[in-house]
Amino acid sequence: MKKLTYLLAVLFVFATVGCEKYLDVQPETEFTNDNFWTSESNVQSFTYGLYSAFKGYGNGGFFGGDHFFSVNNDDVIALDQRLELDFPTTVPATAAGTNWSWSSIRKANVLIKQTANSSLDESVKKRYIAAGKFFRALLYWDKVRRFGDVPYYDEPVDPTDNDALYAKRDSRVFVVDKIVEDLDYAIENLSSSQSKVEVTKWTALALKSRVCLAAATTFKYHNESGADINKLLNASVDASTQLMNAHFSLSDDYSGLFASEDLSSNSEIILAKKYNENMRHSILSFIFHEPFFGFSNSAVSSFLMADGKPIKYDGATHPGYAEWAFNTTDTIRTSQNGFNTEVGIAVGRDKRMNMIIDTSRLVALFSKGIPMFSPIKYATYDIVKSQPTQGVEATTDAPIFRFGEVLLNYAEAKFELGNITQEDLDKSINLLRARAGVAPLSMGVGFNADDRDSDVDPLLWEIRRERRVELMLEPFRKWDLIRWAKGSYYDKDNSFYGVKVDPNVPFDSSITVLKTDDGHLYAQKPGDRRTPWDDKKYLEPIPLDQMTLNTNLTQNPGW
Repeated sequence: MKKLTYLLAVLFVFATVGCEKYLDVQPETEFTNDNFWTSESNVQSFTYGLYSAFKGYGNGGFFGGDHFFSVNNDDVIALDQRLELDFPTTVPATAAGTNWSWSSIRKANVLIKQTANSSLDESVKKRYIAAGKFFRALLYWDKVRRFGDVPYYDEPVDPTDNDALYAKRDSRVFVVDKIVEDLDYAIENLSSSQSKVEVTKWTALALKSRVCLAAATTFKYHNESGADINKLLNASVDASTQLMNAHFSLSDDYSGLFASEDLSSNSEIILAKKYNENMRHSILSFIFHEPFFGFSNSAVSSFLMADGKPIKYDGATHPGYAEWAFNTTDTIRTSQNGFNTEVGIAVGRDKRMNMIIDTSRLVALFSKGIPMFSPIKYATYDIVKSQPTQGVEATTDAPIFRFGEVLLNYAEAKFELGNITQEDLDKSINLLRARAGVAPLSMGVGFNADDRDSDVDPLLWEIRRERRVELMLEPFRKWDLIRWAKGSYYDKDNSFYGVKVDPNVPFDSSITVLKTDDGHLYAQKPGDRRTPWDDKKYLEPIPLDQMTLNTNLTQNPGW
């Protein structure tokens, strides 16, 4: 019934004014723009249409959701990185198929305006206005992180309003300020219920924690003028602190966050996207034991040993670390898509490693015959037995906001403010480490990690490392590298090779075998790799037809 109501709403709420002027009497059995907004159930149904902004694992199909084209970074070696599906390679001719779309923002503005003008009870009106402002903030943040400066609209655009239709791009600093205003209203007026599937005060706080940190660090590392960076960082800390003082806590089961049929009672989940037999997703088809991608050496090496130290530090190898090498007497052929073997890379290390990387099997990218570390984060063998990886089968819930991310946001924001303490680490990063069986992080760090970027403070490096590991394969790393202005990590050599192979392993002569000096396998020959990093990728291009239609728009640098 809710779906039917929503469809009727779409049909009648957006009816043109030109049609209405020919009607002397409005039909009592049909919705019009005048009578639709008099019912809370109608407004609620209209609001549900905005929930599609939460992509999760997608809705059917082999490719979709937040995860599929945002993990092709220094963590992952993809099938054929020439495709570069995570970044545009040329300026699109039209807006079709791009993120330069304003229909959802218009929908949020319609909800806000029509609810404000309705006859509903004031408390009800505020709640749905708050929902509209939450989604407007969410949608505008996606625009800002992709395009930078964008036109800002806080009400539905009239088709005759040329000033609005042909508006120039507003500063992203200004737009972020408007986003924070919307989130503050949402936090004050949304329900404080503990629902995991509806937008609440807690969801708005989680989004504020995320957006304010991301915006502040984007403005800092990209030298954006006019931004009050510390104000944004403090806002992130405040939002995170409210969530840390609320009813949320880390789940004991890290794997269960990503391979559960029901997250509704999980203490770590702030918001989840529900799936069932009528709405499935295909993340297993894309990730689990499929020859689409494997982990890079950069990702695998980022996991700490249990004592809290990296596998290489202070110019030497950790005394407890022994690198595993793939060994077999069978000839590797291009027809093989996988290799069952005990991958001994997780011994004595962070427990999350076994929950993210399958230590019982390697995969081989299509027709290349190169063994690669296989993902397991979004599956368990029991799930795979009942929900085959081929086809659109899975019904596991997708976490949209979770408490673990909030702890990471808190620690990073506190460091960026310059006032982080050991107490801050203990109630954020070290809670995550305790779950992973890793020794706590101290303010002094105590070692110099060999993999550290020399431009990054040692403590900040470890905070960022924790973020990388905790959120690995979730749709964060790409955006983190962008906001830190570290796109150059895409070109690091160990982002292109993975498994170390015994020198005696035989390969079919048809396979191009490229190795590092110490025996790690490159996943692709140079011509198959993504193009070198270009700083223009920090922002996506504005489609050409939009710049033709609106000559007030300007193109992003480099495009």
